[in-house]
Amino acid sequence: RKANLANLEMASPPSPSAPPFPPNGVTLANLQNGQALDAFYLLVCGVFVFFMQCGFALLEAGTVRSKNTKNILLKNLLDACIGAIIWWAWGFGVAYGDSGNSDGNTFIGTAPNNGGPFLAVGWAGEDSQNNGTTMTLWFFQYVFAATAATIVSGAVAERCALEAYLIYTTVLTGFIYPVVVHWVWCNNGFLSGAFTEDKDKTILGGCIDFAGSGVGHLT
Repeated sequence: RKANLANLEMASPPSPSAPPFPPNGVTLANLQNGQALDAFYLLVCGVFVFFMQCGFALLEAGTVRSKNTKNILLKNLLDACIGAIIWWAWGFGVAYGDSGNSDGNTFIGTAPNNGGPFLAVGWAGEDSQNNGTTMTLWFFQYVFAATAATIVSGAVAERCALEAYLIYTTVLTGFIYPVVVHWVWCNNGFLSGAFTEDKDKTILGGCIDFAGSGVGHLT
């Protein structure tokens, strides 16, 4: 019996060694020279910013009379919905339309490459990026635009009709906010001291906006 056990142990295959991790040395940080990791981080930050919509909704619902609670919550919801459509249609193009062009407009974004970011027509085919950077930047900037519009909803709570508020949201998200974004954050803006390489295009060297506080709150 002992001989049979010994033969069985000798016949059993050796335990396999653990495979190396990662198998081919592929990590998120190595994809597209780290741009995929940057896109993931920017996406997570955008989700956090989007939760400000919930915070403003709770704050404003607690400050108005109970009969106006549904109205103020609807305004916050429409901010996010209408803002997304406007930012996709032309808001992002006004903000970053000619980003990267040395001869781009310093005041407002234009539509290069057969449309560029307007209606996202310039993001298909050869101009598309498989690392998600463009789409993530769009989402991150969209939630900031929607948040900028939501800030005012608390100031006009119980004092503004729904129709007038929707007109205001359209104007702010589609024209006022993206134009200021182009000034300060685009690499062609005349106030972009941090991103515009040609300082001759800027006024007094431009300005450096800390964490978006100037663009987000002053518009």
